[in-house]
Amino acid sequence: MLALVTVLSLTALATTVLLTALAVLNGILALLATISVWKTYLVVGVKVLMTLLICIPVVGILIYLVWGQRKVRDARA
Repeated sequence: MLALVTVLSLTALATTVLLTALAVLNGILALLATISVWKTYLVVGVKVLMTLLICIPVVGILIYLVWGQRKVRDARA
């Protein structure tokens, strides 16, 4: 009888340890997925920022060349 109780106790303990290890692994994988998604948003944000940092000055220079030079010339005269 005592051997049966011991076997059942060890089986329950092994099951609990395995389920705990599975839960920890699941948490680690969820954390990695979250970091992956965060990195994706970071990369997209950096690309948008770099595009804006390049395009806005270029557009500003083009506007000045097309419209601003005339305004500056007219203001001097």
